[in-house]
Amino acid sequence: MLRRILQNRRLAIKLNKPTKQQTDPTRPFFMHPVVFLSGWLALGILFGFQESVEMSLDAWKVPLWMPFAAWTLEFLLWGLTFLGMWHFLRASIQAASTRQMLLLYLPLSVVVGIVEEVLYITIFRYQHPGRHLTFLTRLGHNLSSALVTDVVIFWMGFIVFRSVGYYQRYREREQLASQLQSQLVQARLQALQMQLNPHFLFNTLNSVSSLMRSDPDGADEMLERLSSLLRITLAKGQAQRIPLQEEMEVVQLYVSIQQLRFGDRVSHRVEVAPEAWDALVPSMILQPIVENAYVHGISRSLGEGTITIKASVEGDKLCISIRNAGCVPGAFADTLKRQGVGIANVKARLELHYGSRQSFSIREVVPGDVTALCVLPLEIDKRPSSDHAEPLYAASSSDRG
Repeated sequence: MLRRILQNRRLAIKLNKPTKQQTDPTRPFFMHPVVFLSGWLALGILFGFQESVEMSLDAWKVPLWMPFAAWTLEFLLWGLTFLGMWHFLRASIQAASTRQMLLLYLPLSVVVGIVEEVLYITIFRYQHPGRHLTFLTRLGHNLSSALVTDVVIFWMGFIVFRSVGYYQRYREREQLASQLQSQLVQARLQALQMQLNPHFLFNTLNSVSSLMRSDPDGADEMLERLSSLLRITLAKGQAQRIPLQEEMEVVQLYVSIQQLRFGDRVSHRVEVAPEAWDALVPSMILQPIVENAYVHGISRSLGEGTITIKASVEGDKLCISIRNAGCVPGAFADTLKRQGVGIANVKARLELHYGSRQSFSIREVVPGDVTALCVLPLEIDKRPSSDHAEPLYAASSSDRG
């Protein structure tokens, strides 16, 4: 048992041990030692091939390996030099002022160039046949012909490291701005949702109050259904988007509450395409629209009315319409002028969720017949529900219970 515990402990330590990329998240992919040195070696081979071709055209009698070895060694030395600069001088390079560049890195570039040539001559001892030059003679020749080039290569690497620092700081600021924007949107959405719940509760309690004297049993039943609706709403927590099927459960309970108030005066129809049930919609987005149909339509008319809810998928869009065929003819213009908290809340939340990818409109098709149309980007829930039964309340319903 003790051995098994120790083995599990070692395994957990091994799994939790951070990788090099995790401990140094600011390192770009191309600065991985294997990738970086492979690039320099590839350059050395390319330059060696070019020189070997030139030598063959000029009939130089040198071994084939010589230009490849010479160029590969030179570029490999520069690759190792820049790796050392990245590990030890990166922060200093990325934060260096103009004064530091002139007083520190300019002399350093000359020193690095000299060291590069010293190492190259020390390692690569090959000389053309018939030539026997001393170390200092070869060094002087190389410095006179290549030191300026070495200094330029140093400063090219300096500029690359400096640019990497600028880019990383830019990405950090961009990510921070994106996070702040996302947090701001979430805060505004939560504020709007908190605003909506008291508004809905206040209107529903007004309906209960209107039944207290005329129909105490109906008022009691309405309070029970209100309790169920609030329980479902609270159970959803802070979820900003939910499947359409869950949203329709809220609409079902709200409609059942209103049926207790209006009775046979209102009938309801629901037509939801099968593929639309799992589409994601903002939580509590339909209830204020249905409520608006009752408050500004059904409650102002003495005749019968019909509320029809349709949802369909058209390409990459989810189309939801709520039709209220029970308004007082000509009252639509006044309704638009006095849009309350509910509809304003719906518009604001849709704008925050989808920006310009959504549209919401309310129009009077014919006198007394008003339709609210909501078009959203189609997003399917990753955990589709298995129960896509018939609409949550009858296709044509006017009973009280």
